[in-house]
Amino acid sequence: MKEKVVYYLSQESSKNAIWLFLDKFLRLGVGLIVGVLVARYLGPELFGKWNYAIAFISLVSAFATLGLDQIVVKHLLDKSQEESIVLGTAFYLRLLGSFISTMIVIVYFYFFKKDTMLLLVAFLTALNLWFQTLDVIDLKNQSQLQSRKTVVVKNSVFVLVSVLRLIFVYFEYSLLSFVLLALIECVLGSAGLILYYGIGNLKKWKFNIRYCKVLLKQAWPLILSGIVIMMYMRLDQIMIGDMIGERGVGLYSVSTRFTELWYFIPTIFATSFFPKLVEKFNLHKENYHTVCLKLFKLLFVISFSISVFFTFSSNFIINFLYGNEYSLSVFALQISIWTGVFVFWGVAAGNMLVVENLNKHNLIKSLQGLGLNVILNLLLIPKYGINGAAIATLISQFYASYLYYFFLKKTRHIFILQTKSILFI
Repeated sequence: MKEKVVYYLSQESSKNAIWLFLDKFLRLGVGLIVGVLVARYLGPELFGKWNYAIAFISLVSAFATLGLDQIVVKHLLDKSQEESIVLGTAFYLRLLGSFISTMIVIVYFYFFKKDTMLLLVAFLTALNLWFQTLDVIDLKNQSQLQSRKTVVVKNSVFVLVSVLRLIFVYFEYSLLSFVLLALIECVLGSAGLILYYGIGNLKKWKFNIRYCKVLLKQAWPLILSGIVIMMYMRLDQIMIGDMIGERGVGLYSVSTRFTELWYFIPTIFATSFFPKLVEKFNLHKENYHTVCLKLFKLLFVISFSISVFFTFSSNFIINFLYGNEYSLSVFALQISIWTGVFVFWGVAAGNMLVVENLNKHNLIKSLQGLGLNVILNLLLIPKYGINGAAIATLISQFYASYLYYFFLKKTRHIFILQTKSILFI
């Protein structure tokens, strides 16, 4: 009986992963082409202004998501609470978090930036967080390995909006038009999820204060670590904007876009195989580390291959796609692309920390990585510009996603598994 359950889990995990890959490859192909055309049309200045707003909102977005995703999926799998209570409580918590995030955005851009256009761009972008609260529906799909439902809904909207973006470029629409279009995509995606899930089921959602306390107690390290992670992933763009201008943000955003383009890969594996890791840890601990090592090996080979490819082809890619106006992004891309190796590892390692109830280390390592990143940015950006920011991010990710695990006995097995995955080559 156990073998049948494991076999079924494995089959469903594979199907789920395939759907997620189809989703991301569609976004990779269509999104890259459309994104390049939008960036070329807007130019580094306006493109940098938009990305500055996105970077800041990313910093505070952890208040909106509250680090609940993995915890909620785990609770849905454990069936420790009714689905209506789990999803309802998570939804209202994220709604409150979105309000807090939006208030922070308004205060920062109104009092510190003194730029009406930038304030409006930031506000409209922050509204996306409110509609993304309904992504808790996707958490149910993840727990049942049925991400196909989310993929169908969101990709239908994505293709439609991508066509509209091309029309906007052709007719030379303003920056605000593109920002509004991004918000419309989010609204339509959320509406599609509701229709798929069923309005009747949505009405059953309930907020439970006792369960709310349980969620926050388990998730607070992930909430804080999420804030910190976004800070040391996006703080470099904020610091570039404040130290060398928004044009620098536009140039740097192009390099990080290619780096972050591939971050969906570890997320897909982590999402699809998280239920399997939980099952292995609870029932077959002797096989748990074996599965984790295989995952680390796979993620290392993929990320290493991507890094080598872009190291040698970035000059051609940037100049061909974006033009000479973005040529200063080339060396920053050659540096930042190697950050992916540690990000890939970090996603898998983060899942291990959740499974093994070591959530606090997500926060500790992120805090230390953030501190290192800020110091390095202060030292390197004035001297090396966007290349200095790329170096700072690479070093801080190397520490937070790899070296940190070596220093503690409880986490050293993660460092060993990651190191073994290098030796796989």
